[in-house]
Amino acid sequence: MTDSAGLERRYWRLLACYPRAFRREHEQEILAVLMAGADEGQHRPRLGEAANLIRHALWLRLGLSRGGIMINERTFPISVDSSSRTIITAFGAGRRAPRVRMSASTVDVRMGWVFHATIPREAVASARPLNRDELRGPFRISVLRGVNYWPRTALVNGASTGLVEITLDRQKWVRMGPFRAPIRRLIVSAEDQSGLVAALNPSPLAPDDSTLKSRDS
Repeated sequence: MTDSAGLERRYWRLLACYPRAFRREHEQEILAVLMAGADEGQHRPRLGEAANLIRHALWLRLGLSRGGIMINERTFPISVDSSSRTIITAFGAGRRAPRVRMSASTVDVRMGWVFHATIPREAVASARPLNRDELRGPFRISVLRGVNYWPRTALVNGASTGLVEITLDRQKWVRMGPFRAPIRRLIVSAEDQSGLVAALNPSPLAPDDSTLKSRDS
């Protein structure tokens, strides 16, 4: 059995958790999206992906309305250095680690009770690695930790390294404790800086055959 055949079979088993009527209408579409998003050589569903499928199936069977299914959800932990662990824990992010969680439709950023943003994927204009020397704000990045805000910019970090600048193409409102604030730029410290940047930026389209032929002629 090939990796893809084995992976597809395991996805079928997970989708069997869904009500029959839901499967008749959506099963083929969901399976196609899951297989298209699988990594090369992947032979088992990702743990978070499987948990999300089972959770959504349970909600449907219980008749609960919890929104759409999140397929190929990925989580990128926000990096926290040892000196910042205490303050991050005070923000309620001790048990549930601060993270950036991405699905096909949303980018969800959370640091305990002190920061929460849910941003549509299409609102992300760009993402890039940010050197701490580039950061402009009221203080130096070396002393900033937790959640900091200046006009339309939020810094959500537990370290001064691995910074990723996320620029939005429109203003979005985020939660900062009990308050709401508008942002156009969000900076996070990521454990996997390059992975988060790659996931946020759309892949460039490959040139089609006609383009290649015109170049060769």
